[in-house]
Parts: sequence; C-alpha cells; structure tokens
Amino acid sequence: MRITFLGTGASEGVPGIFCQCEDCKTARKLGGRELRSRSQILVNQDLLVDMGPETYWKSVLYGIWLSRVKYLFVTHSHCDHLDERFLGFRGGWFGKDMAEPVLYGYGNEKAVEQMARRLEDSQFDFVKTASHFQTLHSFDQVQAGSYEVTALPAIHNPKEECLLYLIKDHEGKEIFYATDTGRLTEETYQHLEGHHLDCVILDCTLGNKPDVGISHMGLKENKVIKDRLEAMGVTDRRGRYVCTHISHGTGGFEYLSGAAAAYGMEVAYDGMVLEV
Repeated sequence: MRITFLGTGASEGVPGIFCQCEDCKTARKLGGRELRSRSQILVNQDLLVDMGPETYWKSVLYGIWLSRVKYLFVTHSHCDHLDERFLGFRGGWFGKDMAEPVLYGYGNEKAVEQMARRLEDSQFDFVKTASHFQTLHSFDQVQAGSYEVTALPAIHNPKEECLLYLIKDHEGKEIFYATDTGRLTEETYQHLEGHHLDCVILDCTLGNKPDVGISHMGLKENKVIKDRLEAMGVTDRRGRYVCTHISHGTGGFEYLSGAAAAYGMEVAYDGMVLEV
C-alpha cells in the first residue's frame, strides 16, 4: 500500500495564512518541509481521504491524476477537509478521458449533504451523474473495490459525527487514519482488538506543547495511543506511527521530528510517500 501525504497541516496551514509569529516567518523563509497545506492522503492512486482546498494544486505539484481516484472518504465537513466545489469539474468537457468516470464518496450526514448539494446546483447533467455518495456512521464498514474501510468515531465537533478511517487493502495491509480527534474512545480500542496495523496516522495539531487537547492531539496524546496499541498487540516494532495535521507555532519540522523520534514516531511532511 502506497500512502502519499498531499497535505499535513491544520486548518490555517503553515505558515498561518495571516500569521507573522516567528515560526510562520521562518517557514516562509525556509520553505520545503516547513510548509504545510491542509491535511489529506492518497492511498495508492484511487482512494482519497479528504478533499481540501489545495487538492487541485497538490495534484499538479506531485504529478497525481485525480481522474484515477474512484473512492473519496471524508472525515468531516470542515472547509479544510472538504471543498465540494471540485466535484463540479468531474467529466464532460471539464474532465475528458476520465480514468474513473464515477466517484464514490463516503462521509457523515453533513459531508454527504454538502457534496450532494454541489451536484444539485450544477447546470450540467454529466456532473450530477459523475459522483455517488453514501452516508456512514461510526463502525459502519464498506467494501470500496478491493478496500475494506471501517468508519470509527472521532472526538472533534459535537455538531456532526466526525469519522476516522481504518483501511485494509487486498493484501491485508491496514492503516488507521485518525486526524481531527482527541484521544480514542474505548469503543475504538475494542474494535481495533485483533487487527494488525501497518501504519497509524495521528492528529498532532498541538505538536509538542504541554496542552492537553480535547478535539485535537499532540505528541503526548499520540504516545498514549501508541503505548496502548502496542500493549494490545495491534502494532509491532515494524508498525509506523506518523504525526500529521500539525498547526503553526509548533516549532518547525526539525524540532518536531526530534521530539517525535524520542517517542518512536515520525512527522509527516507535504509530499511524503510511505510504502507499507
């Protein structure tokens, strides 16, 4: 399974769009791995988790053909994770010779409602038929082609049922994508019992700050999850723990990478590719 991190930042990006703190000024100066667009991943070539505002530009930057994406899983409806306007350009004269003429989108009730409204508002019939959506709730499992995907509960926004995703491919490789959440629920740990995760991708909005997150996490909360999953036997020494969804003002890539390494974890950066 190939995982491409199209974005690894929190909602404001790094540097923050209007911010002039020292970390943001340094990020603008150094560029490279200090720059973070809004978080999303691409699994292989055909499964996208979240479709935020940089989706178009990142596809150009990293040479990704979005017409190959057949499955879209949305964690929640916040604008840094879902920009449904892109759906209006699938097919017809907007998108010729599509590799996958139909996109199958999944998400909570609010996310599906936003995506469906975009199609309804289109004047083009080909846009209306180019995407189909299914509402998911916590612990729902769907078969998306060769992928088995389970939605798990996130602790994030009480106004909607935010979701995390457990993704298993046809070779039995499993990844757990858990961004925009506080610590995992007991029900989530119970569901993960007996699984073998090759990669765990965790929200690290707070970086290495001492703050305790409720709807987001930092390295300390990530370490709590890592310790528990290892104790359960859900991951072993080969399992990778990757921190993403990182906010500005957290000290920069090198600092965070060193702090994460001390916990046996690694920090993702925009454009990072993992093979698991």
